[in-house]
Amino acid sequence: MKNLITVFFTIFCFSLYSQGEVGVALANDIENDISKLGVGTSFKILSKVSLGAGVMITPFEIDDDYEIMYNVKYNIGRFNLVGGFMTEMNPKMDSEPYFGIDFKLFKNRKLKIFYNQSEMMKTIGIKTPILKLGKKRD
Repeated sequence: MKNLITVFFTIFCFSLYSQGEVGVALANDIENDISKLGVGTSFKILSKVSLGAGVMITPFEIDDDYEIMYNVKYNIGRFNLVGGFMTEMNPKMDSEPYFGIDFKLFKNRKLKIFYNQSEMMKTIGIKTPILKLGKKRD
């Protein structure tokens, strides 16, 4: 177990040094018609694979619930295939897997549209990075 933690910590440190980003997102839950605002981060660990985490909140609703999402992204050209786990922070605190897809709208810009789906949500939105960390490897 100690060796496994050491390997993950090493990969995380190298990816933090090499390339990472922090971004913002604006989304809408299609099934429930709820607007969401989010912030997330991702770290590139390989040329086509990145690890990420994010938080989506519903600031315009009365209950002010939020979701924490952990994911892995695989890059295929202008598309990213996304898979991960989402924890909804309401009184039940449910956790479940989700999948999604990102599409980079412009070749020379980082603006992306995305779609995420799980049992609890079907979300479509737009996101962009606001802060870059490290050097560019692409």
